[in-house]
This record gives sequence, C-alpha cells and structure tokens, in this order.
Amino acid sequence: MKKNKLTMAVVAGIAGVAGMANAAQYVNPEGHGQVLIYPYYSVNNGLNTLYSVVNTTADTKAVKVRFLEGENTLEVLDFNVYLSAYDVWTGALGPFTSTIAGHVGEPSGVHVSSDTSCAPFLNKAGQEFLPYTIDEDDATGNTSMRRSTDGHFEVLEMATFIGPTIGWADHGATGVPANCGAIQADWDDNNFYDTADEDLVTGGLFGSASIVNVAEGLAMTYDAIAIDEFWTGGVGSHSEPGSLLPSLAQGDLEAIVFQNGAAVSSTFLSGAEAVSALFTKQAIYNEYALDSIVNGKTEWVITFPTKNFHVDEVVSAIPPFVNTWNGSASCHEFQLTMWDREEQEETVSTGGVSPRPPAGENPQLCLEVNVVEFILPGGVAGAESSIMGSDNLVTVTTPSIAHATENGWARMEFNDDDGTAYVTSAIAGADYVGLPVVGFAAQQFSNGGAGAGLLAQYAGLFVHKGRVVSQ
Repeated sequence: MKKNKLTMAVVAGIAGVAGMANAAQYVNPEGHGQVLIYPYYSVNNGLNTLYSVVNTTADTKAVKVRFLEGENTLEVLDFNVYLSAYDVWTGALGPFTSTIAGHVGEPSGVHVSSDTSCAPFLNKAGQEFLPYTIDEDDATGNTSMRRSTDGHFEVLEMATFIGPTIGWADHGATGVPANCGAIQADWDDNNFYDTADEDLVTGGLFGSASIVNVAEGLAMTYDAIAIDEFWTGGVGSHSEPGSLLPSLAQGDLEAIVFQNGAAVSSTFLSGAEAVSALFTKQAIYNEYALDSIVNGKTEWVITFPTKNFHVDEVVSAIPPFVNTWNGSASCHEFQLTMWDREEQEETVSTGGVSPRPPAGENPQLCLEVNVVEFILPGGVAGAESSIMGSDNLVTVTTPSIAHATENGWARMEFNDDDGTAYVTSAIAGADYVGLPVVGFAAQQFSNGGAGAGLLAQYAGLFVHKGRVVSQ
C-alpha cells in the first residue's frame, strides 16, 4: 500500500533520509500498519475485553491473532483470520474456568466471536485459553492459568493473495465467506499452504479494544498501536493456524524512531531489538485522580510487549533488559516522582510502595504486564487491583505532604538503582535509553449523588506520554 506522499515527504525532509521507499519499520502516527499491538486485556473483576481488526485495503489478507499472558508473554491462544477486501474481524474475551487436564478449576479466559470471517479451526462459540506454553515455563508451581486472566495481544499481517484464496475468503452478497472450508482443508493435511497464492504484505490494518464492566455499566476504550513496514520488502510469513510464528522477532532490523520531531534510523542485531527500540522510553508520564467524593480510582497499565524475547530462555538478558526470567519474575527498577495539582512533589520511597523492595533499592516491575495502583495516604494495598482485578500489582501511595493529595500526575523513569541506564544498543545509528513500554492510565468514578435513587458510573482511559532519549 502506498503511503501518504505528504507524510513521507515531511519525514524525509526532517530526518534528511534518502531512499524512503525502503523505509524501516516504524510506529505509524496515522494509526494503521502491518502489525497491531493491543497493550492490555483483562477478564478479571468481571471484565470483558472486546476488540476489532479492520482491513482498510482492497487486498485479501491472512492475519495472525495472538493472545499473550501477562507474566512472561507466553502464548495462550492464537489463530489465523482471512480478511476479505475492506473486511472487519471482531471478538471478545471473558472470564472462564479451565477444563483442561492439570488445570481444571483454575481461573482462565475464553474467546468468543460471532464474526463470519474465515478463521480455520477456531471454535467461535467459545475457545478457552490453552496452557501448553505456560506448562513449559521454568518454575514448578507457577503454571496456573490465573496467569492468562490479563495480558496483551497482537495482530500480525502474514500475506495477501493473488489466486483462489481471494474468492474463498470473499463474503459476497451473503455476508459469509464463499469457501472457508477450502482454506481450512489446505491446512488440514500438512503445515504448508499448498495453494501457494500468497503475495506481499501491504499493511492498512487498524484496530481498537474496549475493556467493559457490564455489571457496573463501564467501558474503557483504546486504539491499537500500528507498526508499518514491519516486513522487509513486504515479504511476510504465512504460518499455519496455531503456530507460534510469525513473531515480532521476524521484523526488519532497521527501525525509525521519532524524537523531538525528527525521524532517526538505527539498525539492530535482531528484529526483536528493532521493535523494542520503537517503544523505548526513558520515562513515561500520566495523571492520577482519587477524588474521595466520587470514590475515585486510578491504575496505570505498564506493558513491555517485547520483554520475552530479551529475558526468556537466554543465558543472559539481552539489553535493554538486564535480568532473565527465573520462572516467576524478571525485575527491573523504576523511580516514581509525583506532583499534586498544587506543585507539591514527592518521590516514592520504599515506604510508599507495595510490595516493598529490599532496603536501598528502587521499586521494581517484575512482569510483562504490570498494573500500578495509586492509593491515598492511609489506604491499604489489596491483593488485586480495584479496576482491572490484576494481581500483577504494584501499589503506590500518593504524596502525604500535598495540599491536594487526591489528584496530580507522576513521572516514572526507568533506571537501575545505581543510576545506570537501560539501553537498547544499535549496531548503526542511535542507541535508546529506557525500556520498551506501552500502556495507559485507567480512571473510574462512582457518583452516588447524581440524583434521587441514582448511581452514576464514569470511566476514562489515557495513553501514557513518554520521553525518548537517544545516545
């Protein structure tokens, strides 16, 4: 798909980059691309997560939809979807109790869809999350499907088509693919798509998700983050349904990062490091609101979407991460400074965070998806967060010296306790300081005084702002 000429001209002019026709992968500010990253899902606390994937092009596309648990980014469900021209795929996640041997009775999740688009082998009426990669994780005793109840997910375009697959996937006037069975039958005999009518990846995907609390009448929505030019030269990888491939590690080795209005190109040793560079922030910023009169709550979702490639099944962690996954944790320190709305400042000490870090160390984020809950001074940290119901939880207490303790903003910086920076190192171009992070702040309010006999519920979701630092 051809990019907007004006946009690319501006990028080329700012960056002084020649030959943008062979552009490296980048986060597309226009919101569409070849890969979509959805920073969070949850089926805890009675929540459902609804999502969509939209094909804005005239091409028929094969996409991989993959759900990843929140501790070590291990796959709990994936499947192929074949989108016809201008098609939309939708699905939903809900709470479930595992029925799989070795996990019977454990909290889990289930995927359902009423969409007619072709998704070979998928039980659209209700496919529960699967434990097989969790069962292979390192630590005995940390294999519960509870790990799958929150996490993040991704969509990767694998191919477009120039032959029979176009007609098989097309919905026509009926609204139903003409021959999804033919696509499934092709995969049924071996791990190769024998029809072999694949063509280059063209991008043009966008998506969104909604985290819905049906019981309380709340919905929080966000747009998926789009990576464009992910595949080198548009050559994708059309894998069979259920395959762990393709992955974010297979992308172009060159990444374009936007910093202070300029596009900077760097080349990395691996595709995973290139994707990490796209999301690396030295610091993130967001607000908190805990107005007691409306039972205010705030949680920050902090997701490291590429962490697994850096810390799992490696002898030593691959930068910018420095600690390998030990079966239950891979911890990295942060510093959190808060300001209330009247300029009062406080840096979180060991006494203001739970779980409390060892003496002399900064607080830590130890999982792939982390939920940071803000509570007022004197508040008690729970075992699960109050909005998302997550036990991947760090709790912080807001400033005790503030004039307006209930509201403010915070800056989270990613540095080791001795001040050493986490760095994603390039083999050519700029290195990036910090950790690859995506996420948002979620806020919820309940107004019992909205009117006689009325309870008004409100919620909002605010994407993190960040600081990009290169060296």
